[in-house]
Amino acid sequence: MSAVSGLRIVADENMPHVEPWFSGLAHSLTRKPGRTLTRDDLMDADVLLVRSVTQVNADLLTGTPVRFVGSATIGTDHIDQAWLAEQGIAFHHAPGCNAQSVVDWVLSVFARLHLDFELPWWQRTIGVIGAGNVGGKLVDRLKTLGVRTLVCDPPRAEREEREGTLGQDDFVGLNTLLQASDIVCMHAPLTRPGEAGQHATEGLIGADQLALMKPGAWLINAGRGPVIQEGPLQSALDTQCIHAVLDVWPDEPRVSERLLNAVYQASPHVAGYSQEGKWTGTRMLAEALHHWANQPLPSGPDLPQGPTLNAAFFSQDTPEHLGSELVQALHDPARDTVAMQQSVQGDHIPPHTFDALRKEYPKRRELAAAEVSNVPAEAEDWLRKLGFRL
Repeated sequence: MSAVSGLRIVADENMPHVEPWFSGLAHSLTRKPGRTLTRDDLMDADVLLVRSVTQVNADLLTGTPVRFVGSATIGTDHIDQAWLAEQGIAFHHAPGCNAQSVVDWVLSVFARLHLDFELPWWQRTIGVIGAGNVGGKLVDRLKTLGVRTLVCDPPRAEREEREGTLGQDDFVGLNTLLQASDIVCMHAPLTRPGEAGQHATEGLIGADQLALMKPGAWLINAGRGPVIQEGPLQSALDTQCIHAVLDVWPDEPRVSERLLNAVYQASPHVAGYSQEGKWTGTRMLAEALHHWANQPLPSGPDLPQGPTLNAAFFSQDTPEHLGSELVQALHDPARDTVAMQQSVQGDHIPPHTFDALRKEYPKRRELAAAEVSNVPAEAEDWLRKLGFRL
């Protein structure tokens, strides 16, 4: 294939680092709001770069000259990949780009529960539903920390069984996980009936499943909102049978005030919004497009040096308490909750306000970007296993 340049590129306005990575290929580079993108916006476009808020399908692209679609996301439920393939439109996404960011976000929630309720989460049983790019990394981190971890992922279990790599205790059924876990972390992709056979995840967690959870258990969803049914979740929270922390929402981008007020911590679908995750997502698309165009990848931008934290300024009662305080110093999910609560208009957060919260989300670095100094010897192992550099 001969080299291609002079491309007309349309990119989501909230995708970072687009200009340095893509301008060398571009005849024109136009930024558009992803959720309101229309076919008319693409009538003079060769390349479309999106995030999860844009539904890419025949309705959007029919009659346009778009030849390449890139999504700076792990998930692809917003992309009609079959239709793109039928039309000969190249598609690439960014699997794993922000997985570490989501894992760190989950650890920040654990830290908040530890500091607020003296909950020793590392001594509890944690269930992970969905062990793909994100869930798999979370499972690895938890096991490194010595946490008893249960995993439910039927498609992965079936694949490993076919490949002969399935261990006897690698996976459990959904009901077993819900009954045995003190904390349940949702990381399943959103798949609908007809798309994933018997393993469709839309509405996976309803009244029957929530009733299986331990009284007082925690449900954390940083995967996809519609995997949990809103009505049954609301009922379970209203009766205080369980507690919840939500980064994603059943009717996103609209968030009901009632559900918002019932959860302990809330955020606007930003678990994957670390600076590293955003940078990696854009870079992965840049690599894919430059390969497609048979052009060399430019050097691109670098992230600034990460923060330095002095352990001497934090409580050192135990390694775990020090770890929780350091994690909170990088990201405190309570701030996101306040921002969400202040954004309610009437009985809900409207979609445009939800999107504004995401667009204006403060910069956040991953744990591995932070270097911690003056660490007591007895805390070094725990902090390293959490992900910090010492």
